[in-house]
This record gives sequence, structure tokens and C-alpha cells, in this order.
Amino acid sequence: MRRFRIKAIVLALFAGLFGFVFYERYWIWRDCIAASQSSCVTPDGSNVTEGGMVWGVIALGFLAAALIAQFGRR
Repeated sequence: MRRFRIKAIVLALFAGLFGFVFYERYWIWRDCIAASQSSCVTPDGSNVTEGGMVWGVIALGFLAAALIAQFGRR
């Protein structure tokens, strides 16, 4: 049983990491990306695109896996 909790915690940490990347690479720049209809250059010179949404999908996958590991199949 303890193994499942550790697994759920690790998966939740990965979900948080990828959620943070999604926020940094897409969410805060979504208005700029929509206005330019392709990509947006941040003040530090990085180019962000709609492809940043992929990080959100990965984060949701890890979150779902963490919830299944914690609450599923008991």
C-alpha cells in the first residue's frame, strides 16, 4: 500500500512540473499567440507557440495517473 502512495506522489510531482511548463510556455502568452495567429516572442527572446498546449496535455495525463494510483483499484 505504501508503494502506491509513493507512486502517486511522484506522478503528482510530474503533473505539477509539466503544469508549470504549460503555464510558462503557453498560458501566460495565450493572448499574444492568438493575436499573432502563430507565435509570440517573450521579453527574454523566447519564441512561444500554440504547441505549448502539449505540456498541458502531458500534465493532465500525469495527474490522471496519480489519481488512479492513489484512489483506483483498492
